[in-house]
Amino acid sequence: MLKSFGAFSFTVFVGLALSSLQAWAEHPAVKYDDAIVSASQFDQDLLQQNNGQDIAMFIPNIQIGDSQRDINSWLGKPYSVSSLEDGSVWDYNVSIPRSYDSFMGCQYRMEFDAEGRLRQVDWRKSVCDLLYQQYIAQAGDIEPRMEVFSFTSDVLFPFNEYRLKPSGQAMLDEFVAELLARYDEPMITVTGHTDRLGPEEANQRLSERRAREVGKRFLEQGQKDYNLLIKGVGENMPVVECVDDQRDAELIECLQPNRRVEIEIYEKPAAS
Repeated sequence: MLKSFGAFSFTVFVGLALSSLQAWAEHPAVKYDDAIVSASQFDQDLLQQNNGQDIAMFIPNIQIGDSQRDINSWLGKPYSVSSLEDGSVWDYNVSIPRSYDSFMGCQYRMEFDAEGRLRQVDWRKSVCDLLYQQYIAQAGDIEPRMEVFSFTSDVLFPFNEYRLKPSGQAMLDEFVAELLARYDEPMITVTGHTDRLGPEEANQRLSERRAREVGKRFLEQGQKDYNLLIKGVGENMPVVECVDDQRDAELIECLQPNRRVEIEIYEKPAAS
């Protein structure tokens, strides 16, 4: 089970030198830091898996249509398994090289049909896919710049709505301006997430609309639309699990970390 992240903490965990991170976090003008949920512990858990680097090297052998038995022979047992109405999902923890002596913790999701055949694969974070292509498939040796942020939706949006609060928009605009000022040609992915309360289709729509609203703030400040990916995953990637026998208010509070918008920013190293 994934650990609950400490709410209202500020963490940037890849991309810049530590001194730069400290200066960024301690900037007196920043008023949005209490809206950002720490994702660093999750990634540290992935890095600590002993065979995470071995898994990364074997992923190129995986093909759509492979059986669960085939994949198990290549990658071993998955970190977690969950059931779908018409299949199942396996999650693998993967350590991907960022340079010759550093790694990033990632999660690789594999979806199987009812016959146990692989039908879809995906990385939990888009930057993991980019990094994998660069350092596993192409064996690059120049470290890219990248950062990942996770904003709690309750700070940005009214509950169960997708229009930004005035305070949420002001905070987000300040965050976007300071973030974009540090990059030249970044690729940005905005992913909306919801909790599991309510119909699944409604949660999917809400996650997409919230991601779109956040994405608009980047476009307003000059981010190129062809370098901006907007997506919603609804309730399908929770970071905490909560029991159902809690009172309504307690359950809503428990599920708060799942209601979030993740922002990934990546810039490919300039050719030398």
